[in-house]
Amino acid sequence: MPKRRFSSLLGAAAILALGFGQEAAAEAVVVASSAPGYVQGQLVADGQAVRLPDGANATLLFANGRLLRLRGPYDGVPGQTADGAVSARAGPGDDRFMQSDLGAARALGNPLDAALEKALAIDPSTSGTQCVKAGSPPLLRRPAEPGLDRLTVQAGGERAAVEWMNGSPAPWPRSLPLTDGTDIGMLRPDGTLIGTLHVRMVEATGGAALAVGLASAGCAGQIGAAMASLRDAMVPLDLFLSADPAGNAAYRPGEDIRLLVQTDRDAHLYCYLRNARGQLIPIFPSGATMSARVMGNVPISLSGDRMPLRAGDAPADLEVRCIATSRNLDGEIPGRDAAFRPLAEDAAGQLDRAVSRLRETEVASAQLILKVR
Repeated sequence: MPKRRFSSLLGAAAILALGFGQEAAAEAVVVASSAPGYVQGQLVADGQAVRLPDGANATLLFANGRLLRLRGPYDGVPGQTADGAVSARAGPGDDRFMQSDLGAARALGNPLDAALEKALAIDPSTSGTQCVKAGSPPLLRRPAEPGLDRLTVQAGGERAAVEWMNGSPAPWPRSLPLTDGTDIGMLRPDGTLIGTLHVRMVEATGGAALAVGLASAGCAGQIGAAMASLRDAMVPLDLFLSADPAGNAAYRPGEDIRLLVQTDRDAHLYCYLRNARGQLIPIFPSGATMSARVMGNVPISLSGDRMPLRAGDAPADLEVRCIATSRNLDGEIPGRDAAFRPLAEDAAGQLDRAVSRLRETEVASAQLILKVR
């Protein structure tokens, strides 16, 4: 059977235990989000409100090791209950969540620990802020630049050579001590600059706390990569579909329709419109040569000259359905080469059967009713 996202029966929030901390922590980092404005690796500060539109999801990792999944509509500040559990407040007097003690918390921590270990290996060819775990000299990954098996690391007036053997990560040169705020230059053998790293030291206080520390220190590339690994291991594929602007799904006859769709990770996206006659019309991708592959956390507008969508001349209810999948379905679903053309009468049934036959494929779907009045 295809893998699908969490059921809406979980309510406003669901909490999964990744580990157990002594106290609930107020800061969190975004593991996955289909909501516009929240990107993977983003820090949610203590007391910061989280606002999710209807149909959007966001998963937060707190420093005490708890994983909190929120489903919109949601507008509140994730906080603490009297017993120390992380909760989500969806409104005054409305604490709705389901907590599951999964038991094997240590085993569930492995995806996070492995992801952080990999992310903390510094990429010397990437300029910008990179984090180092305090008390643990980092490893240096081999740059992707062809033929670069050796480089020079420069800190202040000191230099040291780094060499890679068989592509394995190289240890940090012992002659170059690391301190918080140090700027490190990476030089090719001919002395030209590859990149400059701004080093931030993060206290090693546990896997989840370390993840939050990376986000707080501004190490966006590292925490994004770590959260992507955790997301793929723990969070199902998710899809958000909305009228644009949000909540405005009512149109006058002949009015332009604007839609917004977003996935929480890279995926393949297919969208259809059911018109007033009940005909199914493919609207994304907008042509046989256009790729169905979309980037996660990037809003896609289904409107404008490339995707002309207009309300009909008479009052009617229209339906838009979008399907996101973890692999390409171009040869398996109807209408891939028939953008904006009504499909055969049985097209909706063909689509349902194609999705139900999927195996070892993650699937997320969303529907939206558009009213023409």
